Amino acid sequence: MLTRRTLLFILFAALICCNSTTIFAEAAVQLQLTMIGNGVGPYYALAGQSTQLKIEIFNVGPNDVFLIQGEAYLDPELNGNWQLAHSEDLGNFHLTKLESAVWTFNLQMPSHIQAQNLTNGVPQVELLAKIAYSTNDGKHSATSQFLLSVPGAAIKQSDYSIYQIVLGVVLITIAVIIVKNAKSRSIRKAQS
Repeated sequence: MLTRRTLLFILFAALICCNSTTIFAEAAVQLQLTMIGNGVGPYYALAGQSTQLKIEIFNVGPNDVFLIQGEAYLDPELNGNWQLAHSEDLGNFHLTKLESAVWTFNLQMPSHIQAQNLTNGVPQVELLAKIAYSTNDGKHSATSQFLLSVPGAAIKQSDYSIYQIVLGVVLITIAVIIVKNAKSRSIRKAQS
């Protein structure tokens, strides 16, 4: 029984590590953010140029919301260091349930941006959009990430898969050690 509990704990810990952004995200996000453009993406933004982007802000919750601030973030060096690329006051724009608004803004894509070559074609980066809004119970924020194709960007190969493999090997090694220790304790108890 101890072995099963231990294994369940390890699997639960691994799931938390792999999905921490999903698990610890704001529970009651009321806004849904969708980029408007050519199909379902990716959306194009030329390196070193300003590109107009449109994000639909849809109120899916039961309460009225007032849109306060729109912010767009980029990670130009692909090192997890998100930098504010655009910020705009949304003027407390009022949305009732199932209403939407379109936030149109010009994004200045840095010329030195490094992009992942995920498709063996046009390099791609992610845009993080954040909308601050208020409801009757206070201020909140909704975020969403969008894939941008960035012609003219320097290509940087993604090495996330290596980290995932290393994390998996470490977790499996820890699980094996815990199981062996539990079995050896069970054998010792049975012998004594």
